Amino acid sequence: MAFSDLREYINFMRSKKKIIEIQDEVDPILEIAEISRRATYNKLPPLLFKNVKGYPGWSVITNIYYSIEAFYDLFGTNNLEEITKSFLENMMGSLPLSFSSKIRNLFDILKLGKILPKNKKPLFKENEELNFEKIPALKTWPKDAGRYLTFSIVITKDPDTNVHNLSVYRVQLLNEKEAIVHWQALKRGALTSFKYKEKGITKIPVAIVNGVDPILAFVAASPVPPGLDKYLFAGILRNEGVDVHELDNGILVPSHAETVFEGYVDIEDSRLEGPFGDHLGYYTPPDYYPVFKLEKAYSRDNPIFHATSVGKPPLEDAWIGKAVERLFLPFIKMLIPEVVDMNLPEYGLFTGIGIFSIKKRYPGQAKKTMMSIWGLGQLSLLKMLIIVDSDVNVHDLNQVLYAITTTVNPSRDIVIIDNIITDSLDHTTPFPPLGSKIGIDATRKFKEELGRDWPEEVSSDESVVKRITPIWEKIKTQYLP
Repeated sequence: MAFSDLREYINFMRSKKKIIEIQDEVDPILEIAEISRRATYNKLPPLLFKNVKGYPGWSVITNIYYSIEAFYDLFGTNNLEEITKSFLENMMGSLPLSFSSKIRNLFDILKLGKILPKNKKPLFKENEELNFEKIPALKTWPKDAGRYLTFSIVITKDPDTNVHNLSVYRVQLLNEKEAIVHWQALKRGALTSFKYKEKGITKIPVAIVNGVDPILAFVAASPVPPGLDKYLFAGILRNEGVDVHELDNGILVPSHAETVFEGYVDIEDSRLEGPFGDHLGYYTPPDYYPVFKLEKAYSRDNPIFHATSVGKPPLEDAWIGKAVERLFLPFIKMLIPEVVDMNLPEYGLFTGIGIFSIKKRYPGQAKKTMMSIWGLGQLSLLKMLIIVDSDVNVHDLNQVLYAITTTVNPSRDIVIIDNIITDSLDHTTPFPPLGSKIGIDATRKFKEELGRDWPEEVSSDESVVKRITPIWEKIKTQYLP
């Protein structure tokens, strides 16, 4: 299912009676965030605030990704994995020998253009009165440094390939025309800025957009494989290309966006950003990040502002992580064929803990898999990796704990790597973005790993099972609830 814009999505949810419209006056300073967090914790549907204090004519929508059920609504299926699996099977054939060559050939395959971006006249128009002071950006926690854009999309363009990147970074508003963009060292925005700097360009063309269709917003927040244009990936998930419009600075933006801020990031102008209460549930200490400088602003009539409130899980970012887990699993299986399933637990904070099951065929394979996972884009930020056998249900944490308890000898099966890139938001690391990682090999061991044969697991006698089954069925009927 592809929504043409945020408004069509809202009407769709309204028709399903799955949106809460709030007519009471609510302040974007702390109040909207407080209500939104309570709604997400209770898995309530999206909230549409119609009476925003100090911002007449605006609405604010939050809690779009209120649970995994939200993604079933967005994609029209509860089998998210099948969406990308079908794409890989239909468009890329059998498993590729070379992922990079297949990606290059992909553009030839897609000449019909169904899922490629399409130029279309924008629904927004230039608004000379609009600036950062006139949008209902939220202050989400009492000690935040100020008001932030929490679900706006920062769009950059690779200077070599022209591939567009759309990412969700928190953006601290400073004044009418300046804001600090929190892009971490490993993020695409920062990597793109390095390329511009190498060319002697210090003012990087950027657009910050807000209020797009929720699938595109989800893609912007997702770890799409490097080099793959996020507009293209959104087209894959939507099964329909995204309508785009080129700004004067050369950046393609969604034609249906509610607001667009055109300008540049000055990498020679870094200022202290934060503190900010982030998804770990703690305030991120202040640090220096580059400043975005506004040149032109655009908006639709009666614009809708999209925001989120982060904090201790499970909030919206946790459910985005679960959707990423399902939608990206086919890609991971393609790149690491032994992987069977994965679990990024909601309380594992997406980059904190990852549990992967593998079809183990040779000694040392679990540790090899760890290295492969730590080499994959945003999965490289995972602080803790647990590898289990294919017969372990990674979504049942009791099965995972049992596997750890019965297969792990710490001195042999735990890997610790120090001084490696990690999530710069992780307050446990002494010198961010460098930290340490732990990998746990919770697979059954081959003789070469154990030094002897692995012991036989207990199992019932089949003849006894057959004889007692009728008796057991009677007991269940009489005594079990």
